[in-house]
Amino acid sequence: MVVEGSREERLEFAKHFERAQGWLALDKFDEAERSLGRIPAVFQARPEVLLVRGQLHLNAAQWAQAEPVLRQLLGLDDTEAQYWVNLAFVVRRAKSIQDAEPILLEARGRFPAVGLIWYNLACYASQQGRLKEAHDLLREALRLEPDLMENAKQDPDLGPYWQGLALGEDAGGDAERR
Repeated sequence: MVVEGSREERLEFAKHFERAQGWLALDKFDEAERSLGRIPAVFQARPEVLLVRGQLHLNAAQWAQAEPVLRQLLGLDDTEAQYWVNLAFVVRRAKSIQDAEPILLEARGRFPAVGLIWYNLACYASQQGRLKEAHDLLREALRLEPDLMENAKQDPDLGPYWQGLALGEDAGGDAERR
């Protein structure tokens, strides 16, 4: 068994990591950042530290700061679907849907049974006016995770899709001929 850091460093890690989590739970982002910064260097690249740092940036809407942290986390473990979803979320906000969509497309290939990935792809398609595609993606998302329907009804990203349905557009995105 390889033990990281000295006993003192391990104690410092535990103390500051716990404090960072507590501050984050209270939405005290500056305090959480300071606590994370006090974690000894030998522990800074650990997945749990990156996860808390990424969550901090997500919660604080610090999209540009979140992206490299989430990419580093994904580089350490690409088997967690939520890491892909979080990365796409911040890339969309820091850059664009066009930059984020390939992340979710790759994630869908890796995790075809995760409804949230299909749901977010439906949101992207809706935002880009691809209503037929949004329909198909949303249908699959809801088949996989029916509880997503409550979010779907309120999600502004699906607004163009719902508006298209209300205006009588069919699933292909074309207005019905009367």
